[in-house]
Amino acid sequence: MKKNSNFIDSLLVAIHGILFVFKTERNFKIHTIMSLIVFFMSLLFKLNPIEFCIILIMICIVLTLEIINTVIENIMDYLDKNYNEYIKRIKDISAGAVLISAIIAFVVGVIIFVPKIFFLL
Repeated sequence: MKKNSNFIDSLLVAIHGILFVFKTERNFKIHTIMSLIVFFMSLLFKLNPIEFCIILIMICIVLTLEIINTVIENIMDYLDKNYNEYIKRIKDISAGAVLISAIIAFVVGVIIFVPKIFFLL
């Protein structure tokens, strides 16, 4: 495989990879849509800079782990197309990492947004 010759080529390849994951992975689509909702809620509620950065970091962690999970699943499927207990375990562990990050992101969102919602009521 040829190495990218410049920054623009590298950037385009990375964008292509993200779009591929978005097009092919249901959970990445769900996480992306939820991330956009939370992002716009952050703007609507005028979060302070620290809260906003925490939200952005959580979004980044969840989306990045979802991409890494997809990479791991693709590698495992490439290595063995048949059912394999070890590959299943690897894929389950990888999915578990995404689940943990999504749960923690949800908890962080509750901690940040619930007081602001109650303040409006």
